[in-house]
Parts: sequence; C-alpha cells; structure tokens
Amino acid sequence: MIIRRIRPDEAYKAAMVSSIAFNVSLDIEAKKGEELNNEVIGAFLDDNETLAAKITPVPAESYYCGSVFPAVGIGGVSTLPQYRRSGCIRAIFDEIFRLVPERGWVTSYLYPFSHTYYRQFGYERMTMRRTMKVPINDLSVAERNTDGELYTGSDSQLQTITEIYNEFASRFNAMYRRTASDHYRDLYSPDPFKSRKSTYIWKGRAYATVNIDEGELKVGELAYTDPEALRGIIGFLRIFEGQVGAIRFRDLPEISEVDYIFRHYSNYDYGIGNWGMGRVLQVKPLLEANSYPNRSGHFSLKVNDTLEWNRGIFDVEYAYGKAEVSLRKDGHFDIEAEIPALTLIMMGSDAYTPDTAAYLPGITQTCDTTDFFEAFPKRKLHVFDRF
Repeated sequence: MIIRRIRPDEAYKAAMVSSIAFNVSLDIEAKKGEELNNEVIGAFLDDNETLAAKITPVPAESYYCGSVFPAVGIGGVSTLPQYRRSGCIRAIFDEIFRLVPERGWVTSYLYPFSHTYYRQFGYERMTMRRTMKVPINDLSVAERNTDGELYTGSDSQLQTITEIYNEFASRFNAMYRRTASDHYRDLYSPDPFKSRKSTYIWKGRAYATVNIDEGELKVGELAYTDPEALRGIIGFLRIFEGQVGAIRFRDLPEISEVDYIFRHYSNYDYGIGNWGMGRVLQVKPLLEANSYPNRSGHFSLKVNDTLEWNRGIFDVEYAYGKAEVSLRKDGHFDIEAEIPALTLIMMGSDAYTPDTAAYLPGITQTCDTTDFFEAFPKRKLHVFDRF
C-alpha cells in the first residue's frame, strides 16, 4: 500500500471511489477532463496508480475559549468495497496525523457514519444539534419590523455577514472562523431567485438563511451579535406570517439564546440529534488558551494518545484566568485521560465533576480533581460548517 496525495490529473479516480462508496451517480468520463484543485490523500495499491481509499483534509481555523487555532476537518472518507478492512483508512489517518506539527493543526472535526469507528482514531462525539419548531404567531414575542436586507452576493454584504458570523462564532468552542471568500459567498445563496433559499441581514448585526418548505419557514444558519440583534431578526421573520404556519430552526446549538426568547412552549416541537465528532490534536496549546477560574488552582494531567507530542503528564498551575503549562514524561498525576474523553472535557461538552466523570470511559482519578474539573465547565459548543 502506498499513501500519497492524489495528483491534480487523478480527479476522476477520486470521483470513482466516491461514486461507488457513497452510491452516487457521477460522470467519470467528464471528470477525466477536470483537475483536482484541493488536497486529497489516497491509499494506492502497490502499482501506485490504483486508488483504493481516500480522505480529504480540509484546513480551517477554529475557536477555543475565544482564541483561534488551525484546525482540520475530515471529509470524503471512502473506500472501495473490495479494499475495505485492509487498513487503508487507518494508514491515511496516520499520514494526516504525521502532518499535524507541520500544518499546526490543534483540533480536528468530522461527521461520522459510525461513532465507534472514528473513536479508534481518537475522535469523540462532541456536539449535539437541536431543532425547534415554533408556531409562526409565537414570533410576536419580538416586535415586527421590515429591516431585513436580502443578500444578493455583493462584496459589502458578504463582508457584513462574515463579521456578524465571526462575532457570533467566537462565543462557541469548535466554531470555524470564516473569511469573505467565494466559498462562503455561495454558502449564503447569493442568487435566491434560482435557489429558492435566501439570506437576510438585519441592520448589519444579525443574519438568517431561510427557505420555505412544507408550509414552514425553515431557518438554517442564524447568527447575531447581541440580544437586540436576535430580537430584531426574529421580528423581521414575522413578515412571513401570512405565508407559513410555523418556523423551524434547523441548526441550533445545544445551548441557544433562541430558547430564552419564546414563552408559550406547549405547541413547540423540539428535536436533538448527534452532530459532529472532535479530536484534540495538540493538548498543550489548548491548556494554555483555556479560560480558567478566577482563582488559583493546579492539576497534573496524564494523557494517553497515539500522538507522541500529547503523551505524558501536563502540569498546570493557574491563577485568575491564566495558566502555566509544562510537560514531563513520568511521575505523579492527579487524573489520567484517554484522548477521546479528554476532548469531551476540554471542549466543554458537559459540566463534568469528579463524581460524574467516574462514569466516563477513559478517565482515571487518583486524588482530588476538583481544580481540574472546575477549569473545564460546560461551554457553548457548536459547528455550522460541513466538510
């Protein structure tokens, strides 16, 4: 088996694997005239030409406690059926992990077909995605207004949306930082007349992507800079009252201020489901950037990981929000963590305590760990981007 980057002239090979693995129809002959314009890492047979499996590492920047770090999304994971269970994907992941120090990636995210499968590579279910259906009349909790501006793809509009999004995203762990690039220009549906999907900007402080389907106003992305902006965009969406019977928020984080606005509840329809998995690729930078309690504390954390730079005992001394972090190879420690469990705790998926963490696979406590768990409370956690 040979692991290498797929050449630009091998776009059709990647398309062949995707077509068979994902059961989608693709014109392979047309693909032979195209060039691959992004990085895809493949597992080839010993002839170095027959592609058996592939992964697309998607570089990005991700927020953690308000700071921004390089991250990598894992997409397009696929193997031809005749080569499955032969170690192809594991070998590609080994190559991606080998690139971590060179690329500076600190975290990684993916959307799994199987949580068990990706857990073997150090990933863990990290975020939950909530939906919320509200009768359209209940939007009366916000004052009706007509201040929404339809996005039609202009540079100035794209810049405004990007600024709104980044201010909103910076309050969540895992959310990506975005740029005013063509990639995101298309994401916000710049041609609503063809796509039947629209993005509305409220006074440069909030936006919502919407479409009407099955008698509902479906809201995809919803971002806002402050409470007034959230109420403002909700008030604008009241304009659809004569056209739909309900509004459905399709992509809310587990903790969302949208819940705080509404008051009736009895006719609401809530849903929650699995969303992304995450992995800490570099423990030390996140320990240094973490928002610590406004008091002094300390802990010694032993990390077990396949990545050598994460293996060892991290000594953390914190005081009033900041910390000093050092790494040693052996000796005493307060708590021992496998990387999937540590990812859950560090990213803030729940408010773990010494008692509740005793039930978490991959966690071993040797003494009082109060200082450790108080350093990682439940935090707002979400991802909008797909890859």
